[in-house]
Amino acid sequence: MADQDPDSDHKTERRRGPSTSTLSFGGIIAIASLLASGVATYNAVQNDIASLKRGELYQERTNERLSEEIKSVRVEQRETMREFNEKLDRIIEQWPRGRKQ
Repeated sequence: MADQDPDSDHKTERRRGPSTSTLSFGGIIAIASLLASGVATYNAVQNDIASLKRGELYQERTNERLSEEIKSVRVEQRETMREFNEKLDRIIEQWPRGRKQ
């Protein structure tokens, strides 16, 4: 037992396989893909937010424009009703009252 031949093949063999401290090519690709996916998602979300802000600004401008148009139409409507009432009053004043024919 004590007499072991130094030339014998009793050397401990190292296990071959992926090391825990090194990244394989596939792992690097997977990490790069996840990173690219994250960047793409971030960009998509940023674009969606920008679109929503543009839409919100457009809606605000549209609401302001419509409010001004409604105010203008109300002013025109009041003027038209005033003119109509004046004409109606003149017609009523000229209407023959109690005339028997």
